[in-house]
Amino acid sequence: MAAKDQALKPEDEKRLLKPVLALLQSLRIRQWVKNGLVFLPFLFAVNQVWAPDNLAAVPQTLLHLAGVFLGFCALSSAVYLLNDLADREEDRQHPGKRHRAIASGQLPVPGAVVLSLILVAVGLALMGLNRPLLVGIGLLYLVINLTYSLGAKRLVLVDVMLVASGYVIRAAAGALAINVSPSPWLYAVTAAGALFIVLGRRYAEVRLAGDDLGGQRPVLLAYRGPLIGQLLGIAATAALVSYTLYTVEASGLPDNNSMLLTVPLVTLGLFRYLYLLNTSEEAEYPEQLIVRDLPLVLSILCWIAASALVLVLNN
Repeated sequence: MAAKDQALKPEDEKRLLKPVLALLQSLRIRQWVKNGLVFLPFLFAVNQVWAPDNLAAVPQTLLHLAGVFLGFCALSSAVYLLNDLADREEDRQHPGKRHRAIASGQLPVPGAVVLSLILVAVGLALMGLNRPLLVGIGLLYLVINLTYSLGAKRLVLVDVMLVASGYVIRAAAGALAINVSPSPWLYAVTAAGALFIVLGRRYAEVRLAGDDLGGQRPVLLAYRGPLIGQLLGIAATAALVSYTLYTVEASGLPDNNSMLLTVPLVTLGLFRYLYLLNTSEEAEYPEQLIVRDLPLVLSILCWIAASALVLVLNN
């Protein structure tokens, strides 16, 4: 009978789990998919670090990249916590954001500060274990994101450039982790693709916000009208052209230009993403679209399979 009395009721369990769930949401675990960009240099390093006919170096290479991936996961979660700390007063006035752990008071400010500092230390340590130079890359990532959070996010065009730079930094860190010289094509393809994704998010935010642009994100007022559509079109074109040139010009790829066969799959992925930006209610969350939309997921998987097949058949 005593044991029965001590058993937690369902409502008590929910009450105890609520702060934990709120904390996990503050860490933005779903955003960690962006950190997968550290693995992109693995593709660009074909016939440099690894070769399709000699995969002996692949496990160790992927292990190095996994450490950097986890480091960026810790750093990005720390940045989200610091951003929530800076915006907690504004978030309390927002119908949705007021439920965030810091804005709602479920995570005290001192606790959030300590947790963010711990995450920064863990993230930099994980990256430093790979190569000391990566600590500097991690610090650069933190400075850019803090600049964004502390005011640059309200500056039109500067905001998207800063967010896109985070993608390039991840890719560059991946290249350093496996000790390859970052290819110009790595920067070109990543930067163009990042701008396309970030501008796509702004496009979706403008579309979904309706008349409440300034209330949700003040900078959205500057993206009204045809501007955001024009910027998105330029970014999509740049992403497609840069990838096409990569398949022809990059070193280490087949001399017969057979990597051009993967361009239609990249085109399909870009077109599908543009379609979702105009139709999906989740379009302002690209990290969710990438893992939830089946046609988009299939286009990515088919691109990976086709690229691997081209490389194997030409070796």
